[in-house]
Amino acid sequence: MQLAAHTFGFVWQEEAEAAVAALAGAGFRRIQLMASPPHFDPWLDDEARTARLRRLVEDHALELLAVDLASSDINLASAAPEVVAFSVEAYRRLALRCAELGARHVCVGSGRRHALLARANDRLMQSFRPAFRQVVEVARRAGVGVILENHPQGLLDSAATIARFLDEEGYDDIAVIYDVANGFAIGEDPAQGLRLLAGRIGIVHLSDSPAGQWRHDPIGSGAIDFSAIRLELERQGYAGPVALEILSEAPLAGLLDGVARLVAQGWHFDGGLPKAA
Repeated sequence: MQLAAHTFGFVWQEEAEAAVAALAGAGFRRIQLMASPPHFDPWLDDEARTARLRRLVEDHALELLAVDLASSDINLASAAPEVVAFSVEAYRRLALRCAELGARHVCVGSGRRHALLARANDRLMQSFRPAFRQVVEVARRAGVGVILENHPQGLLDSAATIARFLDEEGYDDIAVIYDVANGFAIGEDPAQGLRLLAGRIGIVHLSDSPAGQWRHDPIGSGAIDFSAIRLELERQGYAGPVALEILSEAPLAGLLDGVARLVAQGWHFDGGLPKAA
């Protein structure tokens, strides 16, 4: 499998350039970028800034797998057309930044479900379906792919709902980010979730969490069974990116410690490992 690191943990501590340089210096060769101020602002149409960041990525021979928007800032499933329009425009801006940065994918979530009125979610899907199609179209025009992520607050919170949505809409070319902590937060067995999405997985996100909570904690600090996840991915012959997405006071140290803990549990990654691992 291909080891990668997400910059989410750096968002409130460092600008994207410093985080990318730190990850490259530690030995990571694949990254995923969180597009959220103050880390990286996707709304700024600043070609000079994106050119500098792309040059940094290229100088370190990094692969930029995908770029995310903060899920708290947008909602493709809103019942308010103005909110949906804002969210589609946000993804359009993100797709342009992805093209400028040389990123492979725009990471898209499924909007937010109504946690208190479950019967409202069918109506919210009526907003989400055409909005998602618009995002796919604007990303394709920008020359970047779309990758869909499971999210515990989203309409497509489980592996089964994602698989069903992609089948019903005919999105054979859209891959999935399966975030094990996001699945664990809704009570889904991550190994089973990965099994349901076999053949669709483009990136796997790893972090830990206590049972019954939604967290992205350092690996080994929670209740997620990473050995079972590894065995399922090996059973599938998965050879794609596995991105550690960990929130901690010391983000780089948390990522490096996570790699070491995974390796100790039998995980194997192509190429060299980061320095502290």
